Amino acid sequence: MNDILQDINRLQKVVDNISKNMTWSIASQCALNDLRQLIQDKQKQVTEFEIQNMSYEQYAEHMKGRGFNG
Repeated sequence: MNDILQDINRLQKVVDNISKNMTWSIASQCALNDLRQLIQDKQKQVTEFEIQNMSYEQYAEHMKGRGFNG
């Protein structure tokens, strides 16, 4: 899990550097979109891992307002 979190941080730094230091072009925007999608995918993995490792009480709190027990 630490590897995934480190990957997210590195990818975010790359996105930030490209955004700040490159002029706008279709190629740079496509690269940024791909990098942002990678970040989203890795963040989903982290979220799923956290949900799977929650205690029952934590999961119940997490699910409040979602579903039938609203």
